[in-house]
Formats: sequence, C-alpha cells, structure tokens
Amino acid sequence: MADVDGIEDLAAVRRRVELDPLYATAAVIFIAVGGWYLLKELAPLLRPLVLAIFLAYTIMPAHRALRRRFHGRFAGLFLALLVSLAVLAVSLLLYKNLVDLRAELPRLIERAKTLIDDARAWGREHLPAWIFPPETSSTQAEADTSARLRALASSLVNGASAFLAEALVVGFYLIFLLLEARRLPGRVREGFPAAQADRVLGVVASINEAISSYLRAKTTASIVGAVPVFVILWAFGASFPGMWGVLAFIGNFIPYVGGLVALALPALLAFLELQPAWRPLAVLGLLLVSQFVTNNVIEPRLTARAVDLSPLVVLIALAFWGLCWGVVGMVLAVPLTVVLKIAWENMPGTRPLARLMSEE
Repeated sequence: MADVDGIEDLAAVRRRVELDPLYATAAVIFIAVGGWYLLKELAPLLRPLVLAIFLAYTIMPAHRALRRRFHGRFAGLFLALLVSLAVLAVSLLLYKNLVDLRAELPRLIERAKTLIDDARAWGREHLPAWIFPPETSSTQAEADTSARLRALASSLVNGASAFLAEALVVGFYLIFLLLEARRLPGRVREGFPAAQADRVLGVVASINEAISSYLRAKTTASIVGAVPVFVILWAFGASFPGMWGVLAFIGNFIPYVGGLVALALPALLAFLELQPAWRPLAVLGLLLVSQFVTNNVIEPRLTARAVDLSPLVVLIALAFWGLCWGVVGMVLAVPLTVVLKIAWENMPGTRPLARLMSEE
C-alpha cells in the first residue's frame, strides 16, 4: 500500500513539473495582456505623470542648486512653476502654428499641384514617353488627396489642443513631485526594514543616475540640434520656424525616426513656399548638414554610454510605446526601457533578461 501511495505521489510530482511551464506561460500572457489593457485605459492619468517625472529629472540639478540658497519648498515651487509655464508656452506655440498651417493648407495644396504639373510638363518634353504616360483625368484623386490633407491638419490641431490640456496636468504633477522628492528617502526608511530600505534606495539611486545622465545629454543634444533648424528656416523666410524648431527638439528624443520626420516636414514646406528654386534647395542642404553634424559629431560625444541598450531593444520599445501612448510614448520609450532594465538587473530572476537588453 505504501508503494502504491509513493508511486501516486511521484506521478503527481511529475505532472506538476510538466504543467509548471504551462502555468508560467499562462501567467506571463495574462500579465502582458492585463498590463497592456491598463496602460491603454489609464493613459490619460499615467502619461502626464510619467512626463512630469522625467521633467523633474531634468531640473533636479537646478533644484539642488537653488536649495542651497533658498528654502526647499520655495525652490521646488519656483522651478515647477517656471517649467510648467515653459511647457504651456510651447504647447500654445504649437497649437497656434498648427491652426495657422491649417488655414494655409489650401494655398499650399494649389502650389503643390502647380509644381507637380510643371514637373510633368518638363518630363514629357525631356524624358522618355514611358516615364510620363499621357495625362488622364485625376480630378477625383486630387480631391481625395486634398481631403486627406485637410483631415490630417485637423487631426494635428486636435492633437495639439489635447496636448495643451495635458500640459496643464503635467504642470500640477510637477509641482507636487518637486515638493515631495526630498521626503522620499525618509519615508522609504520608515516603511521598510533597514536592509530592504537600503536595497530599494540603491535601485532608485541607479535609476536616478541613469535617467539623469540620459536626459541631461539628450536635452543638450536636442537644443544644439534644434537651434540651427530655427535659425536656417527663419533666415530664409520659411513659415513657422519656431514650431519646426520645437518639433526638431522633440523629434531628437525619438531614436532613428524622429529626426527624419522633423527634417522632412519643414523641407517639404520650404519647397512649397520659397522661390526661386535655389532657396528651398539651400534650406534642405543646410538642414541635412545640421542633422549630420548633430547625429554624428555632437550627440555621440554628449550621450556616449549614457544608455546601454541594444538597438533592437530600442526599436521594440519604440514600437510598443508608440502603439500604446502615441508620439508621447515614443519620446518616453528609451527612458522607460532604461528604468525596466535597471529594475531587472536588481532581481536575480530577471538579471539574464537585463543582460540581453544591453548593447554589449
């Protein structure tokens, strides 16, 4: 009888061992699906909070410098109000310029049609006939294209108005984050045993150092890259140079694709607006030179090893956070992935995954 019970226990253990991977897989899938759902549904709450946290990281050095001369609460409140006003001013600038761009859209569309017709006429005269077939009626296609462009402009204006409202929420979060930041270590030590508190504060310190290093380097590189964009467009008389400068600054935070989009849009607008032809060509050439110098000379020296992430991991993070939170998610993709990597490095079970995320 004892032998039978032992065999049954052994069989139960074997079944449990065989099912453990299935249970683990099911748990991972459940957590992933639940996390995705919560991130999407709670985006209006979480997105401005995360933005405020990373803005707080960028101004913490100035906050510490002010605290040496003024009371901590006053320094935090002053900096929070200053940054909030700056974010609000940038949001108002983007909103106003996008509204003006939507008003200018019919003229730009007509200018684009004229340029396309001129290019077709030149091509029929100087190039083989098979490249430019005989012209057919394209009125409906042009009308559809114009309607799509107008819808795109309207969606951009609506997005800018939503960002303006979100900027106010970011400002409120930022004020309270700076007021409460200096109390966090004491509260952690009061809430956890000494050894556990030291470990938590060590992880937080690692995250703080990595994020501060990344944001400091990236912000400096973005400013250095955005100023020439503004100066070039302003010097050649292109419309909305301030908006394109801001978009170049924001786009530099989106690896690989942000800089290209921030360069292509003002260059396209320059070709639709500026005459004679050498002016938009000069704008395009100068913008390309500026971006090349920023991406290949200035930014590598500033960022260096500020972020130790594999390029593949960065692309996956861009895709994930872009689908989840849109453009704001793409801007936050790298800092959020750095936080995840540091957290995993401090847990034995996930340390191998953190090493797989590293660049080397």
